[in-house]
Amino acid sequence: MIISSNKRQNYIPQFKARKIAVARPVVDGIKKQIDIYQLSKKDKYNVGQIVKNLNLAELLPSQKDAKNFNVWQNLIELTHDCIGNFSHQKIFLAVQDSKPCGILLATHNMKKGEVVSFATWPIDVEQRVKKAGSSLFTTFLNLANQKKLKQIHLEPLLNGPTDSVGFYKAHGMRFPDKYSSVMMASRDKIAETARKKSEELDYTTIKHPVKVNLASLLNLNGN
Repeated sequence: MIISSNKRQNYIPQFKARKIAVARPVVDGIKKQIDIYQLSKKDKYNVGQIVKNLNLAELLPSQKDAKNFNVWQNLIELTHDCIGNFSHQKIFLAVQDSKPCGILLATHNMKKGEVVSFATWPIDVEQRVKKAGSSLFTTFLNLANQKKLKQIHLEPLLNGPTDSVGFYKAHGMRFPDKYSSVMMASRDKIAETARKKSEELDYTTIKHPVKVNLASLLNLNGN
């Protein structure tokens, strides 16, 4: 992911966020840390610059000819486009080895929560971040549990290159009936899955997060 020095000067100095959690999934016998940051709608331009410089065909040349591969790129761009378009919005960014690797955008009110858009991506050529999606979704589950939401829902991507339905089922979501295109989870299931996933990932919530300057933390030029 190459970002020119001019672009870096344009947006990185104002790119601040709160580090709210750390997930340490075991990958190939080694714990690989994934940091979770909470952004705001003010960061839309910064996220846009990251998305603009993401090229999945270059990052995953072995899969660029796969069926519906372009849907994945479109989903990442859609996530950026949705920032600032919903009330009570939460934006979570996943980072590993000083490189962004995923983003989840959700909304919630007093009773219900919704995943609006959600995507992950490799941090280098053919280098996917295992459990990046699970780490981000666990963050959303913990939010829903903390807010005591009665229900969460989302509409899974059915025509993408990966099994999104299987992923969401593994995270407690279900279709209410065979005719529905929306997956849901009740309050009890939210609490149960949040606990289970937090343990699987060695997930730690930071109790008193402070705002940090991502300009000094993220390696956005791929070096």
